Order: sequence, then structure tokens, then C-alpha cells
Amino acid sequence: MKNRFLFIIFLVIINVSCSQKEQKTGNLKRILLQKTKDIQPISSFISDVDYIELSYPANINPGKIELVKLLNKEFIVKQKYAGTTSILRFSSDGEFINKIGNEREVQSPRDIIIYNDDYAVWGETGVYVFSKNGEFQQKILNISKSGNRFFNSENNFYFFNELGKPGYLSEYSASGKAGKVFHPVQKEFENAGYSIVEEITQNYFHLFSPLIDTVYSFSNKKLTPQYIIEGDVHPTYIELLKKVGDKSETEKNRYINNNQHWIVTDYLENSDYIFIVYRLGSYPFNLIIRKSDWQTSYIKEFVNDIDGGVWEAPSYLSDDNKLYIPLASYQISGHKMLNKKRHGFDEQMEKAQENDNPVLMVCTIEESN
Repeated sequence: MKNRFLFIIFLVIINVSCSQKEQKTGNLKRILLQKTKDIQPISSFISDVDYIELSYPANINPGKIELVKLLNKEFIVKQKYAGTTSILRFSSDGEFINKIGNEREVQSPRDIIIYNDDYAVWGETGVYVFSKNGEFQQKILNISKSGNRFFNSENNFYFFNELGKPGYLSEYSASGKAGKVFHPVQKEFENAGYSIVEEITQNYFHLFSPLIDTVYSFSNKKLTPQYIIEGDVHPTYIELLKKVGDKSETEKNRYINNNQHWIVTDYLENSDYIFIVYRLGSYPFNLIIRKSDWQTSYIKEFVNDIDGGVWEAPSYLSDDNKLYIPLASYQISGHKMLNKKRHGFDEQMEKAQENDNPVLMVCTIEESN
């Protein structure tokens, strides 16, 4: 009788454990990185293409655009020129409004967000507040942590440290008091240089890092796994790093270079779509996921059949399903029109030959896609 009672208890424990595991992993969606030879015209998922010229003032040189954001229906551009990173503000039509801070006020700015009626900028040694016209207000946080993205939720700042110290995500109050540190992954690696925080809906964020094969959501001070990224045939970048162990830096680089692996170089997401650019060695691939039914499309290469122009990896996906692609003037003026039936890009090429202003290519995703 005693043995039978113990057996029943054992079954109950097993059933509870299994149900908890299902609750934990049952809702996770899978993102598979795989090879494809498919070449698609952009008209297969893009309904319209437009261009917004960013009109730079004479005293600011256009640099390499590293970040594009739409904040309060205005474009915020982070660029690097001659080793100096600056943040510029443009109207929705591309007219220059002002520069936000300078290198004396904030060193190596990493990210910028709206904070109350101003902007908060995460720099090398802290968080700085600037007015909309770019004037320095105050330094509100002293923080020297790894990472490239941060956000504000319920009056707390959250710094996406990826796998650097102190943990995956660290919390600070507006007064600078350190709060909770999230540790969903125990491994520690150097910062990969690319990460993303997307606000899917108000105070609901998705966090991605190429160092971690899981996309997490953050809401109500809780971190929850949402998607699992897996590699087909070949390992992902983080899977390869785990095999390196305690090898020297030289041995580690040699091992990574000698073993093919998947790495995500661009991850964009809103409430409707996920757009991913990933590589196997030097070979890029594209993945588009429609979230409503998780329809996935793998594309090796896109051909701009709408106006015969350029296609590059998008930098920003807006809430209204528009992809923004920053193009330097040399990318436009040096483009060869391969589609003889499309000549709409001719106008952009003529403008690019007259000035050095970069352009934002705006691609509207087809509603029925």
C-alpha cells in the first residue's frame, strides 16, 4: 500500500513537471535559418517605393548611417564621420532640424530614446538628457556597461547588456538607483556589436542579440522567451562560441573562421512582421515572417523591379509596415540600371550626382502579403 501511494505521488510530480514544461515552451515559435537559391522581385512583397532625401546643412558632413529611428514622426539618424559619432534630427520630409548634443557633451553615443518631452542618450559613461532642439539638459545616470540599446518602461531605464556584465538586462531607476538584473543566460561573451530592442506595442518590447538564440519579450518587469532561432545543418554563432571554450583569442578566431556558421546581421520586428538578414560565411540570405499565420519566405536575393533601383538591407521597420533603407549618394550614383523597363530610379541618380546627401528608401509592405 505504501509503495502504491509513493508511485501515485511520483506520477503526480511527473505530470506537474511536464505541464509546467509545456507552459514554458509550448508557445515558443521557431525561426529556422537555412539556405535558399530563391531570387525574388521586391514587388512580391513591396507595393510602393519612395525616397526621402536627408538635407544636410553645409557645416555637417554626411557619414555612415548606423541607426535610423522614427521618434514622434521625425527621423533620428546616428552616423559616424571621421571617427566621430553624432546624432541628427530630421523632419518627416528629410529637412534638417538640429544636431542632438556633441562629442564634448556625450562621448560615443550608442542609442537615443524619447524621455518625457526630451531625448535621453546612452553614451559611454552614462545617460544624458537633451531638449528637442539639441541642448544639453543634465546627466541623469552614471553607467559604464556593455551594450548598444536601452529603453524606458514604467519610469525605469533598462540596459540591454546582451551577455556582458552585469547580466542580460539591467534595471536602473530614473534617480540612478540600480535595480534588478536579469540572467536568463549564464554564459558571458564579449559584445557582438549589434543588438536590437523593438517596442512592439506600448511598454511591450522584444530584445534580440546575435549572441543569444532566443528572442525575449519584456513587459511588466518580466522577461519571457518568445522565439527560438535555430540553424539548419550548420550551427549558429553562439553554438560555435560555446565550443571554443578557453581557447586563446587567436585560436578562437581561427576556429570561428574555419567553421561555417549562421549569424544574424539584421533583425527588424513590429506587430505584423519580422524581417531578418542572416549569413552563412559571406553569403547573405533574407527571411520574412508574417506573424499573423507565421508564413515564412526565404530569399537569397532581391531584385528591384519597381523602379530598377538599389536594394540594400533595411535598417528600420515602422509601425505602419514600411521598411527604411539608408542609401549613401555613391550607392545611388554608382548603380547600374539592369531592368531596362523601369526608369524611375533615374531621377534619384541625377540628384545623387549633384550632392552628397544620403537618401532613405521607403518600401511599403504589401498588405495582402
